[in-house]
Amino acid sequence: MYKCKFVLILFLISFPFFSYSQGGSTGIIKERMNKFQESKNLMRTINKSLSDNNFDIIRQSAEKLNKWANEMYEYFPKGSEANTSNKSQASDNIWSDPEGFKKAVKKFEITSAKLIKISQNKNIDDTVSSFREVAASCKSCHQQFRN
Repeated sequence: MYKCKFVLILFLISFPFFSYSQGGSTGIIKERMNKFQESKNLMRTINKSLSDNNFDIIRQSAEKLNKWANEMYEYFPKGSEANTSNKSQASDNIWSDPEGFKKAVKKFEITSAKLIKISQNKNIDDTVSSFREVAASCKSCHQQFRN
């Protein structure tokens, strides 16, 4: 139980940046904001499922995160940069350092795929550790590529 509480604390500390106001956003920007909101909800679901030892929900949620990781880059086409009217929190670094952004997204894809695999073993310690890696990949990407 201690490790699950630690994960919750880590999650709450790591994810205050998950505030996606969509007012004024349309098209691909609104779609990606919706995807990030869904991702936030999936991370919360996984965190709760760790406390419940519900490995099936953890795996299913990790599969959805992995799907998002594999399509995320497509949601950042040139021209969808942040401006005062679209409420996007995407940093210009996404477009000025596309290789760095691809690398960060790839890290999310790798860690979420690992969580899928690890959760199938139904070992809570390993699953918690893997979830921390996913959370760290999100945090790292947002520090570099989010305003």
